[in-house]
Amino acid sequence: MLVEDVKATAELIAELMEFVGGFRIVAHCVTESAAQHWLLDHPGEADLVVLDLMLREGSGFSVLSRIAAGSPVDVVVFSDFASPAVVRKCRSQGALDAISKSDYRRLRVFLEKYRGEQVEAA
Repeated sequence: MLVEDVKATAELIAELMEFVGGFRIVAHCVTESAAQHWLLDHPGEADLVVLDLMLREGSGFSVLSRIAAGSPVDVVVFSDFASPAVVRKCRSQGALDAISKSDYRRLRVFLEKYRGEQVEAA
């Protein structure tokens, strides 16, 4: 699942996921409410959420809180606002990692590692 309101960034993330392989975007939400509704209506249908924090409508932090409250899904935050304090906050709320949008290479490494762990667990 992808939660990103900037079309160009969403397209780059989708291309990166395709390049890494083993991923399929099951939903693309651009607002907090759309993401929360999708998670509620589709429990267990996403394994991983790539989550932006600053959305045109709402906040990725609220989505992360909803996930922490019971949605069985892994989260990686990909945001322009991934300062050390934000990274700590995201991890404390259950995100596997929080990565700055300026570091696509690090997101690629995260996705490759995540995919490998999922293959090993299967």
